[in-house]
Amino acid sequence: MKALQIIGKDSFEIIDLPLAEPHEDQVTVRIEITSTCPRWDISMMGGKDMFDATKQPDYPLLPGFPGHEIAGTVVAVGRGVRSLKVGDRVAALEHLSGNGAYAEYLNYREHELIKLPDAVEWKQAVSFELLKCVLIGLLQFGDITGKSMLVSGLGPAGMLAMQAAKLLGAASVTAVDINRERIALVNGLGIGLAKNTEELGDERFDLGYDCVGASASVQQLLERVDSHLVIFGVLKGEVRYGEHLWFRGTKLESYRYRKFGEQDQALLLDLVVNKGLNTECLQTHHVPFYRYGETVELLRKQEAIKVYSYPATDFVAAPTGG
Repeated sequence: MKALQIIGKDSFEIIDLPLAEPHEDQVTVRIEITSTCPRWDISMMGGKDMFDATKQPDYPLLPGFPGHEIAGTVVAVGRGVRSLKVGDRVAALEHLSGNGAYAEYLNYREHELIKLPDAVEWKQAVSFELLKCVLIGLLQFGDITGKSMLVSGLGPAGMLAMQAAKLLGAASVTAVDINRERIALVNGLGIGLAKNTEELGDERFDLGYDCVGASASVQQLLERVDSHLVIFGVLKGEVRYGEHLWFRGTKLESYRYRKFGEQDQALLLDLVVNKGLNTECLQTHHVPFYRYGETVELLRKQEAIKVYSYPATDFVAAPTGG
């Protein structure tokens, strides 16, 4: 099988690997489609650790890393597996340790996958791992029925969060960003109301959901949110929690990752299949793996929301006829 391997800053290669047999508690998935996670891809190719920008990644990275958003078909099943069988369509719900998913095949344990109904297309399912994470953060608010929410950041997470919050019962959801082209794109998609931060005026909100992580973004939300703010993005910098927030009783909370159980998975599928949450709109550009440098550049320039690839055909350039 083939895989992509990042071997240094702005440097990668396509390599051949043996196809590993699944362990007793694993299934082998033929990856039909994979999608980028922008901050991971930009950091790993940019010579910066994902969580500590002062450090450099330990190159070469593991084959296929940092790919983790995939959908595919089960082609082999370990003896201890009970809930999946050969031929099942699945999507990843977990970010694996070890090799990554920029590859033709990868082995998963049962709980790391969600079985897909026939109604869900590959491009809808490929970023279910991100949607899972976004939902975990939104559920930290408890019941949001009838409340107003301000979402900061119109990257992939913000675009999912603004839709999911509305479908979970929020009375109104506004998303903000400083990128006017992204704002226009989101408004054009019809997935919710997006504004430039300068257009908020004196608006206030019950809840805030930060999908940026920059301290300035969190600080902006703190000054407009009355009740509860959750920081979903990886925080960079320091945030000031002034006495006026304490007197108001504003709750500031970091994202708390947890197990995503059967009820959670049913909610995710219901939002996409029955409620119309648009996940496919994240997949804006198709670029083959052998042009991965172009993929990262599209993400750096914010020209792409996410870039997707098809492992069956995208590792080697097609021969040109003479």
